[in-house]
Amino acid sequence: MAGAAAGAYVWPGPHDLIEDVYSLQGGAVKMGFMDAVVPCSFGTNQPGVQNAAEWLRVAYHDMATADVAAGTGGLDASIRFETARDENEGAAFNNTFGFMGGYYNAHVPLADLIALGVVVAADRCGGPKIEFRAGRVDAAAAGAWGVPKPDQDLATHTASFARQGFSKADMIALVACGHTLGGVHHEDFPQVVGDPDANPGNVTQFEGGGSAAVFDNHVVTDYLDGTTQNPLVVSHNDTFNSDKRVFSADANTTVRALADPAVFRATCADVLARMINTVPAGVVLSEPIVPIDIKPYIDSLALTTSTDSSTNASAVAIAISGRIRIRLDEDTSRNKADMKVDLVYADRSGRPVGVLIPTTLLTFRGGETDGLHGVRFAWFNFATEIDAAAGISGFTVRMTKPSTGAVTVFDNAGHPGGFPIDDSLLYQETQSCLLEQQLKHTLTVAAAVRTDRVQDPLSLDVNYKVSRLGESFAPFLSTRSASLASTGRVVGDYTLFEVTVPMDEESWFSAEFDLALGGAAAGDGNDAARQGTKLLRKMGSVLQRPCQAL
Repeated sequence: MAGAAAGAYVWPGPHDLIEDVYSLQGGAVKMGFMDAVVPCSFGTNQPGVQNAAEWLRVAYHDMATADVAAGTGGLDASIRFETARDENEGAAFNNTFGFMGGYYNAHVPLADLIALGVVVAADRCGGPKIEFRAGRVDAAAAGAWGVPKPDQDLATHTASFARQGFSKADMIALVACGHTLGGVHHEDFPQVVGDPDANPGNVTQFEGGGSAAVFDNHVVTDYLDGTTQNPLVVSHNDTFNSDKRVFSADANTTVRALADPAVFRATCADVLARMINTVPAGVVLSEPIVPIDIKPYIDSLALTTSTDSSTNASAVAIAISGRIRIRLDEDTSRNKADMKVDLVYADRSGRPVGVLIPTTLLTFRGGETDGLHGVRFAWFNFATEIDAAAGISGFTVRMTKPSTGAVTVFDNAGHPGGFPIDDSLLYQETQSCLLEQQLKHTLTVAAAVRTDRVQDPLSLDVNYKVSRLGESFAPFLSTRSASLASTGRVVGDYTLFEVTVPMDEESWFSAEFDLALGGAAAGDGNDAARQGTKLLRKMGSVLQRPCQAL
């Protein structure tokens, strides 16, 4: 039995979706968040654009509203309300929102995505490993002004960074780490680069040659040896030479230390992590997100019926399907080709069932996914039907190594019952649908509720993205709530529930929803244990078809 470590992950976790965005970068099953910064020079085919540099800039400008003494501001996605300010010049913000908006939903805040952008950009550009914590809260309005501008004096810059919680040495390091990538866009800052035409796409890089697309310390070594092309050091107008003033703020002591590549990497890892972890008072970030060792995914848990053609007898079952994700790089003895994975499940009462649920290795792209920092995963699929009367309460994962016969059982860090399954609420995807008539969409959501829970409230939250182009290119979330009502149909130990919700033209294709069973009506003071939540994302592509009968 694989033992539980202190603080070990227990499934399901509160940050499972952002862990997927963090961990599943490429391969058989991927979220592909890094695609916008591979290679490091990539700019989505826009002249002069480097996405990785933009992600660093967006994160700092978002954080720069922080007043740590007052407990306000920080990395909270307030930047989406602040793009019209002259301290936030350029298209970097809307470019970033356009990409990250695809990952933003009711369970993944935009602020976490902005922070993750720093982690991914540094990794994909050859920089240091930066720890990532989740749990940021998106601001509902703009934050205070106060992003440092290149024409401000050193005293103003020093005071701004101090307000954000950074010392003079931190300020020097943060500027150096932020300016190891990218450069100054002529269109946004013609007064800095002396380009009266301010041609779109023209950029003067902070570092010359190949270093412009590498997270390295040339931004300081070139400054020290006098060969720099950094336009914020050698601008024709000394008023705008903010990097020169910052770098020399302590008589070059800090930049000389940063001339050591190892010191530069370690310092950047520290100050960038502190930057993205600067959040408003009251926001509690998670422990550092670590790619999970064994992580289940339940793709379907639904009631199904069948009829024996010879006896005409009907049978009611729970169809369950999903995947088990297994990390390969952490334990080098793991070889997906020498690995047999089964689920050992317990019925609703917690009694072990003597039938294994087998899995098969995903064949697409070798069944592997790549993550950051050399992380690798293998995927094992499963699907079976379980007697609905007996039900299921959870399972453990049994990994057998055929070459040696060695068996390891994973029990969800010692959680009672292993990986829990709540079969009191079943989402009936086949009976759910999204219909269109005369450009109007209606969403029908169907669910089956176990008889002992039919008195508990069953609610639906449909979360969808709306645009506010007058405020920001970033999407915003809206929620439409409804209660499901019994259809009066009973199938075995379950009663069918249903609700139909109107969807407008803007909302249907970006919507996702949560189904929740429980609440005050449960009456036992343990709602967390009684509540089941089912999440279906991108329902437009999944449900755009007629509803089917059970």
